[in-house]
Amino acid sequence: MMRTFSDVKGLPIYEQTTGKAVGTIADIWFTSHGTVKGLVAERGGLFGRRRYLPISAVQSLQNDKVIIHDADSFQPFPSAESGHSLYGERGLAGSMVVAADGTTIGLLDDVYFDGQLGKIDGYEISEGFFSDLTEGKKRMEAVPFTAREGVITVETMM
Repeated sequence: MMRTFSDVKGLPIYEQTTGKAVGTIADIWFTSHGTVKGLVAERGGLFGRRRYLPISAVQSLQNDKVIIHDADSFQPFPSAESGHSLYGERGLAGSMVVAADGTTIGLLDDVYFDGQLGKIDGYEISEGFFSDLTEGKKRMEAVPFTAREGVITVETMM
């Protein structure tokens, strides 16, 4: 079953061991070759902070919640060179997507993944508000990309 990350964002995270809620899904961490490395969780409390959750720690992803073994699964963030997020400080959402030949494709809006969350299967591309309203957003197959200063160059010709 194909889903976008938007379907998962905001889901509560529960510990399997205690049944306690330990945060909510805030972002996704993936490589330029489409491998999902982990999730970014918003931890509650007075000093709500973001923590990294490696994908190996996710026991199950359901429609209404994410189950992890326990809160010890949270880890320090990987280095910025090791991947990309959608919404973080240098998140890719909203970036201009261009083909290798320089053709503008649109703006990156979201990512598609299979139900297992291990692999990005495609990108959701927006061509602007009115185009999205009249034609809907475009879906593009996942292809390797490079991201620099708000521009994502995909290794493909349109």
